[in-house]
Amino acid sequence: NHSMMPLGELKSQKETITIKPKAKNALCQEHELELNFYCETCDQLVCQYCIMKDHLKHDHDTVKKMAMKQRKELEKVMEPVEKMITELSVACQKVSSERDKIGMQAKDVEKEIDRYYDDLHHRLQQQRDELKKELGEVTRQKKKEVTLQLEQMEGTQAQLESVRELNGAMKIGSDQEAMLMKKQVVDNVKRLSDDYSKLDTQPVSLAIVEFVAVEEYKKAIPQFGNLFDDDICPVNCEADLPQWVIEGEKSRFKVLMKNQKNHLCHKGERKVVIQAQTSRGDMIPVDIKDNKDGRYSASFVANQVGEVKFSVTIKGQQIKGSPFNVNVHATYTAINRPSKVVNGDGKMGAPRGIAFGRNGMWAVTDETNHCVWIFDGQDRLVRKLGSHGSGNGQFIRPLGIAFDDRNCLYVSDINNHRVQKFEGSGAYLLQFSNKKKGSRTNHPLGVMVHNNEIYIAESSGNCISVFQFDGRYCHDIGSGDLSYPYYIAFDTNNQLLVADYGHHCISIFTLDGNYVGKIGTQGSGRGQLSHPCGIATDMYGFIFVTEYGNSRVSIFNKDHVFIHSFGSSGPGPGQFASLYGTIAFSPAGDIYVCDKGNKRIQIFST
Repeated sequence: NHSMMPLGELKSQKETITIKPKAKNALCQEHELELNFYCETCDQLVCQYCIMKDHLKHDHDTVKKMAMKQRKELEKVMEPVEKMITELSVACQKVSSERDKIGMQAKDVEKEIDRYYDDLHHRLQQQRDELKKELGEVTRQKKKEVTLQLEQMEGTQAQLESVRELNGAMKIGSDQEAMLMKKQVVDNVKRLSDDYSKLDTQPVSLAIVEFVAVEEYKKAIPQFGNLFDDDICPVNCEADLPQWVIEGEKSRFKVLMKNQKNHLCHKGERKVVIQAQTSRGDMIPVDIKDNKDGRYSASFVANQVGEVKFSVTIKGQQIKGSPFNVNVHATYTAINRPSKVVNGDGKMGAPRGIAFGRNGMWAVTDETNHCVWIFDGQDRLVRKLGSHGSGNGQFIRPLGIAFDDRNCLYVSDINNHRVQKFEGSGAYLLQFSNKKKGSRTNHPLGVMVHNNEIYIAESSGNCISVFQFDGRYCHDIGSGDLSYPYYIAFDTNNQLLVADYGHHCISIFTLDGNYVGKIGTQGSGRGQLSHPCGIATDMYGFIFVTEYGNSRVSIFNKDHVFIHSFGSSGPGPGQFASLYGTIAFSPAGDIYVCDKGNKRIQIFST
């Protein structure tokens, strides 16, 4: 007795809600009387006997009265239905229209993809044809040169064989013939010997033509293209504002436009509004540039020390993290006394190298305790890494230290002539020292990570060695130009800066190894250096140098002009002893200096 229909027909039908009321004037199955009453408590139609028997104490009334009540309630329930139907009808039309637009837009995008592909394909075909043509020309020239050489060699060989035959004839000929032919043979041998000595018997052109692919094209075109949509979602958009800036210096940041799926939006043309206000209520102008790639570049100059609040809105809504608070520090010329001193609960022996990892975590190499001390973002000692020895994870005078983007730690182990790599947790990963056959790193000191490579200052090797993350040696920089290089850094021009201890200066190189120039001369005057050891740069290009010979820190701007120095010899605040250590910037912009002789880290705030 069930209703049945084919599955295909069922799928084609729209989903509906069907209400099947009970038959009119239905009878009570027990008493065979009309169901003229309704029990509200049991939600049931009943007869008058059922009321008396089972429902007398329940909420009940006649069907007629209850029906009137139910219809009024249903009218109220149905009031929003018409409104929803109207709104859904409009929404369906809008969505349907958008669906059609998506299809049409997809066809346009397909044509653009095909056009771009055809252009690339045509260019590649041109490159292929030109390379084949060049190959043919090179091959013809090589064959021509070798053929000419071969003809000369075969001609000389034929003449030599002719002389050999003549000599054989002399042996079996008469004595008179031998006497007459001697001079001819001697002259020919002499002439051919001269010709042979001038003859190049090695191939003048070798079969070494090979095709070397230009791997850069893979980097230039890491993928064929990108698809972007314009459904920008403000709460997914991001801005990389710095935590701190320097008073009076131009600072820059970017705003990334993202959609609902958190993907970068290519086209913007959306009004990005950035407002910057100081704690005094003054507004700071912000220059905004649309890079046409889903990114906006912004720049500003804060001329007041304090805090600046940045509000970044798109389509009238705040983006992720907005508003942002940025601290404006005073210029470096105001640095004098430390704001804090850290000694690792008195455990620090001779701090030399310092580096910052993720979440404000930082690490210090301890030369005399042969270990690395790990601190958290509040400058509290967390743990010790390593011990004295030559095994994995052990050190003999660790000096240099650096973190990579994955928070892995690199430590130069100077007396073991190696650099060891650790996970951020402190687990040992690997070590490297071998450069080429019969050669290794010679007393590695400073360590720096840059462009996915490891730069190591070889203090006794007088060069900077470059390695890959897996320990494979790449090349050297500065051989013959350095004298006991200590620590290293990189400037905003992507140049290598080396604290050249023996030459009393900062030596500058390109990443290709070309010598560019130097900063400073030997002495104790303004801008002069005496045995520079540590070096660090900030985001503006300012260069900080620790000087062992002058017990101070000297500061140069991005144009290498001296601007300020602080410190002197002694145990007091702001004084240094045996300033062989280096220097680093915290994420908040504070300056950490390894004060080796005083067994402490001095922290200077701007």
